[in-house]
Amino acid sequence: MDKTISSSGQNIETPIDQERYALVLKWSARIGLFSILFTFFIYISGLISPVIPLERLPRLWVKSSTLLNESFGIATGWGWMSLIFKSDMMAKAALTFLACVPILCYLSVLPIYIKKKEIAMVFIVVMEISILILAASGLLKVE
Repeated sequence: MDKTISSSGQNIETPIDQERYALVLKWSARIGLFSILFTFFIYISGLISPVIPLERLPRLWVKSSTLLNESFGIATGWGWMSLIFKSDMMAKAALTFLACVPILCYLSVLPIYIKKKEIAMVFIVVMEISILILAASGLLKVE
C-alpha cells in the first residue's frame, strides 16, 4: 500500500486495488480523450473520407439512428466496425473505447481480489463486467 499524507498531517494508506483502478482510469481516459480529439480532427479535416459527409450531418440529425444507418448502409449493432477505416467510424470507435474504460478498470483489479481471496469483491466485479458487456453487446433491446 502507498502511504500519502493528508491535509491534517496523518498518514493514509491507499489500498492497492484503488491505486490500480485509478491508474488504469487515468491512462485509459487520457488515451480515450486523445483518440476522440484526433479522430474528430481527421473527420472534420477530410483527411479520410467519412461514411456520412460532414456537410450533410446537420440535416440528418433530425432522423432516427435506424433511418440514418439504413440510408448510408451502416449495419446495426456492432456492424459499423466493418466501416472502421472511414473517419466518422474512427471517431465512433474512439467513443466506444472511452465507454469501455470502466470494463478495463474492473478487469485490472480483478486479479487483486482473486489473489486476496476476496470472494464478495470477485463476485461484484465479475457481475459488473458481465452487465456492462451485456449492455454493450446489443443483445438486450429496449423498444
